Amino acid sequence: MAAEVELKVEGAPVRALFEKPEGKGPFPGIVVTFHRGGLSNFTHWLVEDLAARGFMAIAPDHFHWLPSMDEVDNRRDYLFDTRLVQDLDAARSYLEQQDDLGGNGIGILGHCMGGRTALLGAAMDKRYTAACLWYGGNSFKPQGEGPAPTERVAGIGAKVMGFYGVHDKNPSPEDVEKLDALLTKAGVEHEFHSYADTGHGFMDKFSKQYVEKSAKDSWARATAFLARELAV
Repeated sequence: MAAEVELKVEGAPVRALFEKPEGKGPFPGIVVTFHRGGLSNFTHWLVEDLAARGFMAIAPDHFHWLPSMDEVDNRRDYLFDTRLVQDLDAARSYLEQQDDLGGNGIGILGHCMGGRTALLGAAMDKRYTAACLWYGGNSFKPQGEGPAPTERVAGIGAKVMGFYGVHDKNPSPEDVEKLDALLTKAGVEHEFHSYADTGHGFMDKFSKQYVEKSAKDSWARATAFLARELAV
């Protein structure tokens, strides 16, 4: 079961979920950036399943920026891109401090708002080797000052894999095509997969939006991609 660990952001304690595989490393590391549900059952499952597959994984609690959990629906008023990047930096640093971290760099992944955050993180930090994005809505809009994640894609040094539902409205299929074109123009190596009869949030096995076939296919593709790119 994923343990809670403490990170430091602007000198303040921030909790995170962390787990690594059993046995002796080295293990590749992955930063997990969560969905609207926060450090939910789904986020626990992601961290735990990644560890079971041989990855060291950490998921920071971005909601520490909110005045209270009652503000989740207004999260964009507090989760500025600069703040999200601070959380990602703290999580990445925690992984880098582990003696048994190894492999070819560190990966980043996220779902829903986390898909947007993972895109932002990869664009702001060229040290990431691989990034997996699931249905990251609002990627064409900035949060706080500065460019939107889609305006930063030239900064991506990672290989990218993305997963989308054709019935999603945010991002819409048109948005996915635009992001595909932007990554191609920026010379970012990437691969997108879109699923029929599938909408937003399809990988969350704890929600009504779950689509088993699409979820299992995307997770199998993503973990194989991460294992290949982050191989020890």
